[in-house]
Amino acid sequence: MARLFLRVARLPLVVRGLENLPAAGSCIVAANHASYADSMLLLATLPRHFSFVAKSELLTSFIARLYLRRLGTEFVERYDLQRGAQDAARLARAARAGRSLIFYPEGTFMREAGLLPFRMGAFAIAAQAGVPVVPVVIRGTRSMLRDGSWFPRRVPLSVVVGRPIMPDGGEWAAAVRLRDAARAEILRGCGEPDRDKAPGD
Repeated sequence: MARLFLRVARLPLVVRGLENLPAAGSCIVAANHASYADSMLLLATLPRHFSFVAKSELLTSFIARLYLRRLGTEFVERYDLQRGAQDAARLARAARAGRSLIFYPEGTFMREAGLLPFRMGAFAIAAQAGVPVVPVVIRGTRSMLRDGSWFPRRVPLSVVVGRPIMPDGGEWAAAVRLRDAARAEILRGCGEPDRDKAPGD
């Protein structure tokens, strides 16, 4: 359905780097997040099955809950530390068992352009499970479907899959290095300002 929508809407789309997705075994995709259209774009372009990981607050919306559950989405708690730790352990077990996951490590998106700070969840799970992180850069969706709008505009879209980054250990410091490497790769490709820096930095 996602591929059909792109064809019917005649949205110009360029996809590069699909050969960088591991042919076997699990991985974690970390993508920048600019629009509600991001998940549809990834569904339409990634050739293998992935499960999205989303914040549990989305379960309060009937439409979002129905749509995301049909996709096999895994929900995580962001504000209850104990439940968040349990969710992370569950997802690490799933990754070790061969399940591939998609994270938006910014955790949310905004109308204004810019790459937000990355949360640690995806990278801690990758380090614990010993699986690679694949950075993915999405461009164009912020203009196509801006926050607060439900009417898509016809703009060029692109999805670029980067090379996998293997964790160099299972500890927290290794997860931090993994996060920093993936974010640097996405920042280079997304063409948007770095919102992780204070003004004047």
